[in-house]
Amino acid sequence: MKKPIIILMLCLMTMSQAYSQGILINHNCTNLSLIPTQWIDSAKANLKISYQHTSHGSQLVSGITAIASTHGGVYNFSSSSYGLDSSVFLNDYGMPDASDLGTLGDLSWQTATTNVLSNPECNRNVVIWSWCGGVSTNDSAGITTYLNTMSAFEAANPTIKFVYMTGHLDGTGPTGNLNLMNNMIRAYCIANDKILFDFADIESYAPGENQNYMEWCATDGLFYDASCLDPWNGTNWALSWVNAHAGHGYITDLNACSECQHSDTPAEAKLNCVLKGNAFWWLLAAMAGWDQWEGIAETSPGSREIVLYPNPSDGRVFLNTGTRIISLVEIYNSSGARVLASSTPSKSIDLSGFSKGTYVVRLVAGNTSATEKLVIK
Repeated sequence: MKKPIIILMLCLMTMSQAYSQGILINHNCTNLSLIPTQWIDSAKANLKISYQHTSHGSQLVSGITAIASTHGGVYNFSSSSYGLDSSVFLNDYGMPDASDLGTLGDLSWQTATTNVLSNPECNRNVVIWSWCGGVSTNDSAGITTYLNTMSAFEAANPTIKFVYMTGHLDGTGPTGNLNLMNNMIRAYCIANDKILFDFADIESYAPGENQNYMEWCATDGLFYDASCLDPWNGTNWALSWVNAHAGHGYITDLNACSECQHSDTPAEAKLNCVLKGNAFWWLLAAMAGWDQWEGIAETSPGSREIVLYPNPSDGRVFLNTGTRIISLVEIYNSSGARVLASSTPSKSIDLSGFSKGTYVVRLVAGNTSATEKLVIK
């Protein structure tokens, strides 16, 4: 089966290590059961979120709302539906002076963010904006404006976490403008240790499958055509997955979705919102301090073992994994291309032939993966 060549396999980089790292949330981050519930509690206790979006971005909120209705308990949350409300966890439509991230360098969202953050009553420490169709119709100059503006917000507000996003799928496949611009966002976030919610990647994969449906020109409604001739009238991967997984908990959750905009026909496509909601909780738990390696046996329980050393490296890299059994090692460059994959990894990797620069190493152990940034000098 064809493997993706872009940075779709990364999931979580912790923020608690000796050097700053980013958080990357994608299709590997959609299993809610892997998140320890204490980190859901921690997220709700410590994060105050302002989220602004239009219809596509509403999928995250639809997802966590459905999860709350089916799971209850720790997954219940408080929210408001317009502007700043300092008393709740989530300000949905929390920066209403702009609708979404726009396109082609539009900076209405910058003004809207500034208006909220400058309010004396503002206690928000997480800011999230989503795209509508703005990535599909954007160009590199517009994406650069977005990235630079987000970075400027981070520099001016060091106590606030700003979450980057990719744009939703649009049926144009791997060579389309959307994917090129999304890859630009991904590469920037990896190279600069940002927090990225990879919206497009989450809707590119069915749970537990390796096929990247974006490569088959998948749409925001989860339709695809392997020949890319007519994806909008093609097969729906969510419908196929649901039919093959009767009784799965995701089906209960998608049936609880009152709406999943752009992914509600057939009804099984609401799986898109369930996966986005699961990934949203994963993102928030990670920002609250959750380390994805938790749950994997370690020599010293509760401690984080060194994974890669030396780092920076001149090319010879050792894997110190303790009692973890690593089944896969993948390495991506800063442009998002996978440059190495090994399903039979040893305790060391020879990267002396690689160019100097920043790489991301993904390690898989059992049903869990983790990533480390590696610098080759």
